[in-house]
Amino acid sequence: MNICFVNYSFAGTADAFAVKGRQLIGGGEVYLHDLCKLMQKQGHEVSVVQGGRVNDSFEFDGIPVTQVASKGRYWFNFEWPKGVSASADLVHLHDANHAYPKGSMGNTATFHGVSWDVPFSGFDPIQYMKWRSRNAFFQYLIRYAVKSCRRLVSVDSVLPRFVSIHMPRYKDRLTVIPNYVDLKTFYPKPRKHGRRLTILLPRNLTRNRGIDLMLSAFHRLNRDDVELWIAGTGPLQPLVERAASRDPRIKYWGHKDHYRDLPRLYQKADITVIPSRGVEGTSLSALEAMACGSVVVASRVGGIPDLIDHERTGFLCAPSVQSFEDTLAAVLEDSALRQRVRGRALAHVKRFALPVWQKRWLEFFDDVFP
Repeated sequence: MNICFVNYSFAGTADAFAVKGRQLIGGGEVYLHDLCKLMQKQGHEVSVVQGGRVNDSFEFDGIPVTQVASKGRYWFNFEWPKGVSASADLVHLHDANHAYPKGSMGNTATFHGVSWDVPFSGFDPIQYMKWRSRNAFFQYLIRYAVKSCRRLVSVDSVLPRFVSIHMPRYKDRLTVIPNYVDLKTFYPKPRKHGRRLTILLPRNLTRNRGIDLMLSAFHRLNRDDVELWIAGTGPLQPLVERAASRDPRIKYWGHKDHYRDLPRLYQKADITVIPSRGVEGTSLSALEAMACGSVVVASRVGGIPDLIDHERTGFLCAPSVQSFEDTLAAVLEDSALRQRVRGRALAHVKRFALPVWQKRWLEFFDDVFP
């Protein structure tokens, strides 16, 4: 079978993300890479269509990539069909938001988490109307995808619940395949207990990922025995760099290779924070941290509650400065609690092992295209 995967970003640079050369920037790109390699291993031909500044074609880790000159992420919805080869047996939209208006070409799609759950903050009525319009826009895109694609994979339980309530006639089109972790790459190592505990923030540096929220919470902790390590890149990088220059407890590592560098950071971190305001599925970062023995403190948003049992396999809190400050203060004070949660998380995360995810995807494609 010849499968063409479509995603606005895959291998390459992106606006406001300071990476050099062709790299996988975030979790969505890592996921697409691993899915392509899985299907290649099964003997299928795969290719990827992505957006970029100019038309181009190249290979990334043995995966053929066609880059379509794009005016931007949402213009890409009208542009990606130009990059699909006529020999493709199946078009899979790696982001279900790309279904409109060419959904009939996208036989299948993946839903990586709701895009309309970021709460409004502030008092500006114009900004409020923009927020309402954005929510309506993303809900329309997903409704269109559910109606136009014959099958969809959701990484969490949020979309099935949404469809069961608002679009019940289409609920049989959905399959839930939670995200995964490669336990051969992400695993615990003995920790050296120094004077300081380490909190790791491994995120794309955007507002939705809660970067500013975590910086404020860490500042209010006001503890000299704790460091904050930040790994990632994005539009809020100047904010992070300023914070690191003013506070010696904050270490900014920049963009790190997912397979080579991130495991070492997780293995050294006592706590990993996922402070997303929304737009979050079953977070790869959360799973990888748990697999490395780092205690996860995460926002109670999107698909994260599908992964974490509060105070047993991790900690859930509201996406607010006060909630993260209070939760982190309690976790930092209780080493016995951290040890208990770490042990339970290491056992729990095996349910999300890479072979389980691979088996479910192969079953999905066999069902769609016997």
